[in-house]
Amino acid sequence: MEKPSMISARTEKIGPAHPQMGAAYFGNRFLNHTNKDMAILAECCDYVVHTMSEADLYYHKAALASIFSATRRLGLEVWADPWGLGGVFGGEALSKFLLDHPEDWQVLSNGRRVPAACLNSSRFRNFMKEWVLTVAEMGAQVIFWDEPHVYFHWDLEWEGIYSCNCSACDALFRRKYGRALPSRLDDEARDFRRALLHDFLEELMGFSRKKGLRNALCLYAFEGYKEYERIWNDLASLPSLDIFGCDPYWRWPPRQQRNPAAHVSHFAERVMDAVRPAGKGGQVWIQAMRLPKGAEWEIEKACLAASEAGVTHIAAWSYDGGALLDTVLAENPGEVWGAVQRAFLDLRAKRGK
Repeated sequence: MEKPSMISARTEKIGPAHPQMGAAYFGNRFLNHTNKDMAILAECCDYVVHTMSEADLYYHKAALASIFSATRRLGLEVWADPWGLGGVFGGEALSKFLLDHPEDWQVLSNGRRVPAACLNSSRFRNFMKEWVLTVAEMGAQVIFWDEPHVYFHWDLEWEGIYSCNCSACDALFRRKYGRALPSRLDDEARDFRRALLHDFLEELMGFSRKKGLRNALCLYAFEGYKEYERIWNDLASLPSLDIFGCDPYWRWPPRQQRNPAAHVSHFAERVMDAVRPAGKGGQVWIQAMRLPKGAEWEIEKACLAASEAGVTHIAAWSYDGGALLDTVLAENPGEVWGAVQRAFLDLRAKRGK
């Protein structure tokens, strides 16, 4: 594993038009099948983001350890994704932690309990640290903090209903502001929520760094809400963060089609503006899923736009065009993955010049 002192040097060697390429891989836990898939990925990728859900943590550790090992033998860097853990991170996965610990659920300001672990819960933070230790022992090299978030619902947000208002959060707020958490979102509640997410990630990333792992963070590619822009800028500056990025999917939701090159370029430039002052790496995720038939050509345009913006890391979500998962299935997943391969190989050829 790389030592923390090597992190900056590794990132600085990758410049404009010279990104590392990767892809998300999930669903398969059969090693013989994985060996074939990793060989395909090694032809066009530098790293693989392996999801590790709570089900994997409880039932598939041995299989995933072998998969991590097979990935590294082919020269691919192993990134581990806490997929859906506690309902706090992105991913189509159920949470056993929430079933076992209903007292640690987040609470909305209207009193409703929601299925996401409170970021202020010491039990959940310890659970996350156990997950980090497990993937480190299995051979992971980078932790990919996938879309971490406090429970959020658009309609409720506009009404001022927010999370988390559990007793632990209220006690912490009272110590800091001298009053109870308000029933409607105000500036101090926004500051508190933002600081809580910052503190949660800062503690976990610091723990991960001490274990010899690097940290990558992906946030939603979203604009138009000043509170989220504050969160974006705040989290991009986390001291133990090595790679900051976002997922500017131009057909997500599918009915909101955007120009792939313009959309990806815009967010890639925002990422690089956020990371340059601290010398961190910048990542953009490319939509390699949920694409209609005939739209596969958009992938090449998006990859080129990300590269030209100077990101250090490009990644495709996901391997094989999302063929395994209904919610991300492309109409022609084989063509989608073929487009990713062509785009990545083209970037790799330019990197070799």
